Amino acid sequence: MKNYTLSLCVAAAALFTLPSTSFAQDKPAGDPPARAARGARFSPEERLKQMTQSLTLTQDQQDKIKAILEKNAAATKELMSKGFQNLTAEEKTKLGELRKKQTEEIDAVLTDEQKAKQKADLEKRRGAGRPGAQPKPEPAK
Repeated sequence: MKNYTLSLCVAAAALFTLPSTSFAQDKPAGDPPARAARGARFSPEERLKQMTQSLTLTQDQQDKIKAILEKNAAATKELMSKGFQNLTAEEKTKLGELRKKQTEEIDAVLTDEQKAKQKADLEKRRGAGRPGAQPKPEPAK
């Protein structure tokens, strides 16, 4: 009986230690929440993958959007290399213009339904995780 109890205790202890060792799954460095916490941006490939999944892009749309994202990636990376908080007002303006231009180019590739879905997703993300956060107002036309 003592051997049975001892074996049972050893087995139970082994089960409790396994999840913290061999079965533990640390989040990879590229995991979106981990990246966001570090202030990192998505690569063009990651962004295209996310857009393809959420907007069900066609292969033609994927090819066009990938070209747009890659074209702007170098300039964005250069501007963001010192961190957004350390940018001058001029650099922040340049970054804003670059992002606006990229958004307009991507919108030209999307269907009306995809644009509406993307806009809804953006509004949802802007308010997520921030109690009392208000969606960004539409610019006056």
